[in-house]
Amino acid sequence: MRFSVSRAWTLLDTTLDVLTAVSFLVMALTLTLQIVARYVLNWPLAWPEEFSILLFVWSVWLGGAGGMREGRQIRIDVIDFYAPASVRRILEPALTILSLAFLALVVWYGVKVTESQSTAEYDILPVSRAVLYAVAPVMGSIMALYLLRILARQLGLVPDPGPEQQ
Repeated sequence: MRFSVSRAWTLLDTTLDVLTAVSFLVMALTLTLQIVARYVLNWPLAWPEEFSILLFVWSVWLGGAGGMREGRQIRIDVIDFYAPASVRRILEPALTILSLAFLALVVWYGVKVTESQSTAEYDILPVSRAVLYAVAPVMGSIMALYLLRILARQLGLVPDPGPEQQ
């Protein structure tokens, strides 16, 4: 089996989509279990709140990476509407580079915070709080990969697949 860049992107995209769906589904099921246990059975469970918060944070970042992949990150689109094409050709890659610089900071400081939390444990869950904080460097790196792909398209280094294939 030969390695191809497009196959690697497809694998990353599929993995991201599956993890997002699974984390959201498990979070919803955990919260449902907590509601039923607390209000129907009058037997509240201790762990679902911490577990749901952990899943929620990861779900948000997974969804953010999915939005980044599709070029739907938050942006001010005045440039898209009013700037001439020659200005957009310069500004869009410049803004993408600024976003990459910001993500580099997120990853850098995310690693530092994750390391600092490696000995802290949740009150109920038997895992380190580093699992929660690791979301910033892990997902920040994936977002940076997606931004690098967008930058390559903006600079004309790779073909733009069009909106139906992104």
